[in-house]
Amino acid sequence: MFLPLLVVFCAAFGGSHGAQTFQNGSTFTVGDGTFLLNGQPFRYVSGSIHYFRVPRELWADRLQRIRAIGLNTVQFFVPWVFHEQQQGVYNFNGTRDIGYFLELAKQNDLYALVRLGPYVCGEFENGGLPWWLLKDKSIMMRTSDPKFTAPVKNWFNALLPVIQPHLLKNGGNILMLQIENGYGEFWACDYFYKTFLRDTVWGLVGEDVQLYTSDIPYEVCIQCGSVAGVYPTILLVPFNTTVIDGLLATHKRHIGKGPYTISEYYPGWYQPWGQTQNVGAPIETVMDDAKYIFGLGANFNYYMIHGGTTFEFWAGSVSTTSATTSYYTGAPISENGDITPAYLKIRDWISTIPNWPTPPQDIPQNRTKINYGQVSLNNIGSVYHLKDKITGPCQSSVNPMSYEDLGVGYGYVLYQTNLTFPGTILNIPVLKDYGFVFLNGVPQGSIVANYYDQSRNSIVLKNALPGQTLQIIVENRGRLDFNTINDYKGILSEVTLNYQPVQNWIQCELFPHYTPPTLFEIVDELLEMLSLTYTPPPTSGANVFIGTFESKGDGDTWFDATAWGKGQVYVNGFNIGRYWSTAGPQQALYIPSSLIKSHNELVVLELTGMKNCPNNMCSANIVDHPAIVFQQINQSPFDPPM
Repeated sequence: MFLPLLVVFCAAFGGSHGAQTFQNGSTFTVGDGTFLLNGQPFRYVSGSIHYFRVPRELWADRLQRIRAIGLNTVQFFVPWVFHEQQQGVYNFNGTRDIGYFLELAKQNDLYALVRLGPYVCGEFENGGLPWWLLKDKSIMMRTSDPKFTAPVKNWFNALLPVIQPHLLKNGGNILMLQIENGYGEFWACDYFYKTFLRDTVWGLVGEDVQLYTSDIPYEVCIQCGSVAGVYPTILLVPFNTTVIDGLLATHKRHIGKGPYTISEYYPGWYQPWGQTQNVGAPIETVMDDAKYIFGLGANFNYYMIHGGTTFEFWAGSVSTTSATTSYYTGAPISENGDITPAYLKIRDWISTIPNWPTPPQDIPQNRTKINYGQVSLNNIGSVYHLKDKITGPCQSSVNPMSYEDLGVGYGYVLYQTNLTFPGTILNIPVLKDYGFVFLNGVPQGSIVANYYDQSRNSIVLKNALPGQTLQIIVENRGRLDFNTINDYKGILSEVTLNYQPVQNWIQCELFPHYTPPTLFEIVDELLEMLSLTYTPPPTSGANVFIGTFESKGDGDTWFDATAWGKGQVYVNGFNIGRYWSTAGPQQALYIPSSLIKSHNELVVLELTGMKNCPNNMCSANIVDHPAIVFQQINQSPFDPPM
């Protein structure tokens, strides 16, 4: 079915293309069955890559690989919170330098589709919306509530001047700008909010810039997600041609004479923690359906062409769990940039399209990977003993405070109190998301909110007596990235012991983001402790491990987490993300070559305990390969590895 349609398409379209050009005064509009670039028929096959999931030093490498496959466009989100972590403080430097990323794409002959949000989803913390919005408990996000639209307007006033020079009409490579994302699935369906976004963006860039939306191709979703003057695009999962025809028919009712346009077409899928089997269509189905929709005249975007890594605490929560650190591991360009069989199949197909403006280039070489083997790690101490060194300024209160009230965005908060009465049953009705409980540093168990079928809000303490220190390390696994209800974090209710209130709490952020001293400013001091005579702490529970290793050359590597439980890894002061081997499926964390120095410091915060410490001599394996293992793990993911 594809070939006859392709012949018709080539006759009508193929000869109109030349090389990609970027010049002042260029236009991009909707024509009859096609987009028009400078008045001439134009099609795109694009791929999603997220600048915030790739180190800046590797942007050029990944974009060159995208160009080599034969795509002519890239698409990416702009997560608001990534650029405004504290209200009114904007950051467009380093890995946040959108202008530089766009310029690199242009140098690689790639157009761009930029998804402005303010909500973006993308399995990102809070869907990209800033956590600090939640300081106002009455805010209604993604609506025309002035408490939301006022900071959105401030954000767009900061963002769009960065975008402006890269618009097509200014000689840049941006074809279109997307507002919101999947709004048709959101409960509000707020007409005034949609028009506010459209008019705000147009007011800053001009009404001659083409805007678009993106929604599931169901009638109600497109209706609620669309707004007059903005081109509606859709999402599409590889199914079969009969299903696709029905979904495209729905799309057609909303685009008039314009072309089918699919902003997310999935060659793979992301992995949540705890997933035991791979999901996603086989590459053969992906390719068959891609050829079919292309033959119908569609423009479409592979989501993702390169998944990358959700470093630090940026992974969002998805229903009953959260997304793994490695993102879309089945993407055609692997997490570390390697070429996959899917890449070759896409490249082979694009090479058959007559007169395609960006024909495939030579296949890039795979990147160098280095195996460092075992790296010795020293157990510096438990969180109980190191509290004063690894926390920021603490706050006291009668009852526990939320992350938002503490001014903490993400990561871990240590809640601590001294017991004034004995008891056994500790109950916390509302804790988000995981609470690791200790008495005088000894693990007692965990409070778990909404993790599949393992949620629990009470545990039995062992010999809890007056005068003992009760510590609860709370982990924010990431705020909901889908629909974005107001997802508050921390201990959000009263804490009781044998049904009596436990009060007078001290709350401190672990490894604070904004307030020195951080752990990494005192690494040398902690390492110096090793020269002192002291008793090594037990390796169960929440401990901090530090080690060093020397570079073996310019290459990528991975932290093998299989002997560890659950925690966080830092390389030369950079948070490379969460590991959770007892949940899976991800069993190794990517360490890009750009982080490696001649001398390297490795810091691990382990929350539950690890098993690679014979005689308290601990080690980590730094290996030359990723590890995604789909399996049924026969233990609680909140217990130490067996």
